[in-house]
Amino acid sequence: MKITGIIAEYNPFHQGHIYHIKKTKEITGCDCLVVILSGCFTQRGLPSLLSVQDKTRLALEYGANLVLECPSCYCMQSADYFARYNIESLASLPIDTLSFGSETNDISYLEHQLSLLENIQIDPSKSLNHNIEMSLKPNDILGMQYIRYCHLYGIRPVSIQRNDKYKSATQTREDYFEGKRENFDSLFLKEQNWNSYYPFLKNVLSLTDPKDLTTYFLVNEGIENRLCSIAQKANTWNDFLDQCITKNYSRARIQRICLMILLQIKKEEMKEPSFSKIKVLGFDSMGQKCLKQADSHKIITRFNQLDPFLQKVERNSWILYNSVLKKPLNKGAVILYDR
Repeated sequence: MKITGIIAEYNPFHQGHIYHIKKTKEITGCDCLVVILSGCFTQRGLPSLLSVQDKTRLALEYGANLVLECPSCYCMQSADYFARYNIESLASLPIDTLSFGSETNDISYLEHQLSLLENIQIDPSKSLNHNIEMSLKPNDILGMQYIRYCHLYGIRPVSIQRNDKYKSATQTREDYFEGKRENFDSLFLKEQNWNSYYPFLKNVLSLTDPKDLTTYFLVNEGIENRLCSIAQKANTWNDFLDQCITKNYSRARIQRICLMILLQIKKEEMKEPSFSKIKVLGFDSMGQKCLKQADSHKIITRFNQLDPFLQKVERNSWILYNSVLKKPLNKGAVILYDR
């Protein structure tokens, strides 16, 4: 069986994602398309506009055969670590090819850019080399790191040309919150934005000793003092974020740090990634065949099969995500999709 993987956030799902799924199946000729999803919170440290259940259903409806979940603590990372964690998970199936969207659509060019980073020591709390990042657009920054880890696991990277006819997820979110109609917006959870979370974050930062914050993952270099100081003065999320951003601390980095604090994810807990188990969110008949070929000790379908640390991460993520909703969501079972 020929298996292709896609790493996705679907925040939110839009026409460009449908295009990517269709082109991936067309170009790779895969028998099974596996999507590994970010759940409640995403790589840039944002809450997901779509619930993980709705993202799973849409992925299956538009062509995926199997959907897996990458835990929040491994999603909320800089591009290099985000790529590493997701590809390590997909490699447990294993997959043959990985498909990703690209502005340049040039694997050789991205491999060259990657070679410029080879002598740079990777720090999971920091972004990539600034000069290299500035020369690339978002999909290519991730694509470069996908290629790095594809090479390590013997996976063939395949790029799909980014089609400007379709709005990006970032633009879709911005337009939605400005009141514009979007595809699938009947499923969007409008409370899922940082304005909803800021009152809780402000209280946590205002009441916590900065020294105690240093135990949380990604809290380094004295940022804890800056966060606490600004939280006591800033009354809105945008005001807080604008004052926190510096040359070394981007918007996404601040958002990731704040989520690590709210989710109570400690540095000690993140020393050794817990990839002994990968959780299934949904599948169709072809996805079921793929699962039968996978390592049954690594692919799991129930919460209690997760390691204790990942149980904590999933529990805290779900509690935090539900805390801003007027109507809390139920976790739901694995989705079985009948084509």
